[in-house]
Amino acid sequence: MRWLALLAALSGTVFLTFDLDTARALPPSADNGAELAARWCADCHMEKREDAPSFQNIAARRSAADIRAALAQPHARPMGGILLNRREIDDVTAYIKGLAR
Repeated sequence: MRWLALLAALSGTVFLTFDLDTARALPPSADNGAELAARWCADCHMEKREDAPSFQNIAARRSAADIRAALAQPHARPMGGILLNRREIDDVTAYIKGLAR
């Protein structure tokens, strides 16, 4: 890191660093999960459909680990094209599990 400071001082450039471990350490956001669920999941899981369980049902019957695993794998034909990153999976899981309270 010392060489970055020296280079910055010589060139007048400011270098910003981002600690990825800090970003991963942030707690999941149920609010962000709600936004993602409304965008990607509402047609099946937030509407009354016989072929997809409601989020309330999922929250009551599944653990957070089960929900994360399901979100990481395409498990239904409509979800086949949705790819969530780890952070999004954690956020949606927090939203769904929050519905059980």
